[in-house]
Amino acid sequence: MDMEISDLIRFNELLDSAIAQKSLDEDFLALRQSELDGISKSCDVKHIPFIALSYAKLMELTILLAGTYADNCQSMKFGDLVVNPRHIDVCILNVGLINNDYGIEESIPLWFKQQVRECVGSQYSEDLGRMVIDPSLLFHFVEQGLLLSIVKKERHGRLSDQFQGVISGHVQLAFSNNIEDAQAVACNPVEELGCGGGRGECRDVASWLASNTVLNVVKDTLRSDLMDVLSETMSDDYLKSIDKRFEKALHSLNYVEIGRKSFVNFPYDDEVPIAEWGEINNTLCQFTLDGYGMIQSELDKSLTNPCYESPFLNRLLYNVPEHRAQVGHNWSQPSC
Repeated sequence: MDMEISDLIRFNELLDSAIAQKSLDEDFLALRQSELDGISKSCDVKHIPFIALSYAKLMELTILLAGTYADNCQSMKFGDLVVNPRHIDVCILNVGLINNDYGIEESIPLWFKQQVRECVGSQYSEDLGRMVIDPSLLFHFVEQGLLLSIVKKERHGRLSDQFQGVISGHVQLAFSNNIEDAQAVACNPVEELGCGGGRGECRDVASWLASNTVLNVVKDTLRSDLMDVLSETMSDDYLKSIDKRFEKALHSLNYVEIGRKSFVNFPYDDEVPIAEWGEINNTLCQFTLDGYGMIQSELDKSLTNPCYESPFLNRLLYNVPEHRAQVGHNWSQPSC
């Protein structure tokens, strides 16, 4: 048995043992994702189906956890798993330098994002102010003096609350009348940097952030990262089933949140009318491990029979060798 298969077997055994111990949470799944990313780095093309099904098992556990959070109205945990990125950097622009040296009069963040797009092409994503770029590219803009610093956003809470007491130093620096004295902060794009504070006041923090910063999504949600991998390797039907179950989880969360306006412990309150139980049971997720077990069965079949073609996988993995090699080359890169 080669090393990759041994690593995969140990990885899946660890997942199975965690289920038995009921130790699932986002941190556990994120750690397993990181381990699987490491295994997939040097993945041989012939092992891609095994790797893909292992990622699918992680997704099944993510769906199970999302449904549990939704049914129990754990909004923050649900949001972290499905919506709220794990790491966002706030990139503070040197507005004064950009205005004076480049003569830019339009939106400074938009101009900066256009520069990023020219450098990275298709890797750039303009979505609600996001820019997904390689950290080394940020060094380029630091060297040009276009970035004052990069601050890791607190995962929970509003940006305006986080920056209320820390941007005043940057306000003075960015809008200094003596722009030649302004020194760009040499920073590591992946580190959390302080901004300094206590010197002055910014009355409208949200407006200042919109005019002087851009966001870099360093690490997205667990759901998004797993979908990025699975979208290249799994069948359309399976991908649609994932989306459908996450939609049900969101619907369940909204339903329970509305119900709690009438009942403190909805839908488990003793005062909930019996007549509503049918609707409640149809609306809640009440997800089980059936999907996880089904994927495990496909993995077992694939490991024991090299000729077996799982219906959960994209047919191109089996039918077009050239494409299969290309998918393997791109897909085996670790998630960012």
